[in-house]
Amino acid sequence: MRVLLMSTPSPLEENPLPPLSLAYLAAVLRQEGLEVEVVDHLVSMYSPSKLRKKLREFKPQMVGATCVTLNYPIASRIMKVCKEFDPHIITMLGGPHATFAIEETLLKARWIDLLVVGEGERTVTELARAIDSGGDFRRVPGIAYRDGDHAVRTEPRPLIEDLNELPLPARDLLPLSKYRALNTPSTVITSRGCPFKCIFCSGPRVFGRRVRFRDPKLVVDEIEHLNKDLSLSRINIVDDTFTLNHRHARAVCEGIIERKLDIEWNVFARADTVDSDLLKLMKKAGCSWLLYGAESGNAGILKTIKKGTTPDIIREGTRLATESGIHVFNSFIFGLPGETPQTARESLDFAHELDEKYGAKYGFHILSPLPGTELYDHPEEYGLRILSRDWAKYDANRPITETAEMSPEKVLEMAVEYA
Repeated sequence: MRVLLMSTPSPLEENPLPPLSLAYLAAVLRQEGLEVEVVDHLVSMYSPSKLRKKLREFKPQMVGATCVTLNYPIASRIMKVCKEFDPHIITMLGGPHATFAIEETLLKARWIDLLVVGEGERTVTELARAIDSGGDFRRVPGIAYRDGDHAVRTEPRPLIEDLNELPLPARDLLPLSKYRALNTPSTVITSRGCPFKCIFCSGPRVFGRRVRFRDPKLVVDEIEHLNKDLSLSRINIVDDTFTLNHRHARAVCEGIIERKLDIEWNVFARADTVDSDLLKLMKKAGCSWLLYGAESGNAGILKTIKKGTTPDIIREGTRLATESGIHVFNSFIFGLPGETPQTARESLDFAHELDEKYGAKYGFHILSPLPGTELYDHPEEYGLRILSRDWAKYDANRPITETAEMSPEKVLEMAVEYA
């Protein structure tokens, strides 16, 4: 059985990261004795002719790609090339867009045979076994497929309870030399899941609200492998919130320190989940940057989007991190529910304040309500109007929504001022 996995090109990717999800999928498939190759279109120019050449050479029976909403149109076109090349190839898509836009994807893009819904490692493995043995893949939990003019979803697959069962990602199948040339960090997870309820995020519906943690020793083993065996000196820990569980975070930091690993790393965090002791330990272990999802400088908007923080909490978290020697990047969103020209101004002023006081860098995106989020499912409850379902426009750089007081033109005006 031969399986070809592909990352999907991103029209905006200036600093691509190695596709960790594909490396995990490849690792579990290879563990099952299947032949797997990965084509990484994040750092390799995609063209239909190059893809057809790969299909001729490798002759896969199953082809899969992962995508987000923004690059779904490209992923769909890639699957169409595969299906036209050989109608017998099983084509599949995974990732958050495939998980939450099931009917539209299957009924409009009939060259896509099935969707992997949610966490993919066990589902893809079982799919490959079923297809290889001539079985009925439609009985596999955790997928969606087309039956005539209907999209059918099989029973949900339980999340992987013990992440320690997963093999190390198959990074040897990725073009690491290209990432080294770009001085790109490698990516590592120490946990999956997020307990928070932000209305613009679909993460908890993919990986669950109960956070599952990897054994810190195995995490440090992996970091040591990256550092010493692959000569990588920078990593991004891409957990939703690395600082959520201090005992776990401390164990990872202490392991890095004990092994004297010469590694620089960055994390995603929340300002309400840090304290001075943890941050100082993270700095000692090599943490260089952390990113806070500040979202807005207006307390009312933060409450509306169920962020669970306040400007004062963000201010304090920024102070603690920078005083510990860790750089901070605060991320904001224009156009959230309740946004007005005044609240947008508050966010700009707040970002400037944190930069002037603490040297915290910042960035602004424009709201894109993604499928799978509460905001996408119920925009009217938040006084929001979604203006487009053209997925290519969901790039967080152009307005596709409006509130009562923030037209697309006004959002762009504020964004231009930021830029």
